[in-house]
Amino acid sequence: MSLNKREDENRKKERQKRRGFLKKTAYAAPTLIAMGQLLRPTETEAGFGPPPSQPAGQQP
Repeated sequence: MSLNKREDENRKKERQKRRGFLKKTAYAAPTLIAMGQLLRPTETEAGFGPPPSQPAGQQP
């Protein structure tokens, strides 16, 4: 086997590895983001505070 053929095969393998990695991250990233949003509620969902105050100059 010549050196050029070996280099070509190595390049193909490297491209396949990179492509596989990118495909995995492309599928995993949205899933991780969605899971993070489900596990970490926002402030409005996390607790109840006092009722909102009236704007300045207005009476209830």
